[in-house]
Amino acid sequence: MPNLTLRNIPAEDYAELRQDARQNQRSVNAEVLKMISDRVEMNRRRRQAAKVIQKLRKEREQIAREYPHQPDSADLVREDRDSR
Repeated sequence: MPNLTLRNIPAEDYAELRQDARQNQRSVNAEVLKMISDRVEMNRRRRQAAKVIQKLRKEREQIAREYPHQPDSADLVREDRDSR
């Protein structure tokens, strides 16, 4: 398993890290590993979400090309409200 050495950590940051570790009943090392793991997971989810968004945009563009004369839903709602 790879190792990582951190140098020049600001004292106030390290103190806060120690406090967080203590509150979470973990060692400082375990707290840092948890933080790294959480960040990696968050980035993985962001990448997945970006892929899904890109796929949805492409599908939306394809639908717009296949059905170019569809009315805008906002216009339909406005028209319905105005007719009351």
